[in-house]
Amino acid sequence: MTIACRLCLLACLTILGGCGTTTNFSCKPGEKLEIHDQLFFGTETFTGEVSDAEWRDFLANVVSPRFPNGFTVLSGRGQWRGSSGEIVRERSKVLLLVHRETAKSDTAINELVDIYKRRFQQESVLRVRSPVCVSFR
Repeated sequence: MTIACRLCLLACLTILGGCGTTTNFSCKPGEKLEIHDQLFFGTETFTGEVSDAEWRDFLANVVSPRFPNGFTVLSGRGQWRGSSGEIVRERSKVLLLVHRETAKSDTAINELVDIYKRRFQQESVLRVRSPVCVSFR
């Protein structure tokens, strides 16, 4: 194996090493380790924009049954480049979820993302997932 190949392999392993679990992540006494998911939903559709009533219906009938312990929604404006290369600027909704890391919660998030994409003709929904320490005081 050449030196260049070894260096390339080492760089790849170093980068991929950052993708592992956070085994060294620890919480303080009184806190518990959970997952914080941020889901970014665009509101532009082929026929206009997701209305406030449509969004409320999505929250009530899709999100709430899957996350009955609670969530937070923020409104914003965003920009992203679609697969066509076109830059899209649009209103957005950000759904914040804090939950235990379970197969059930992961399935629930995948389901609500799929439903939103299908219902509102969206190409994608951005998911940002992080471990967090939580406490109620």
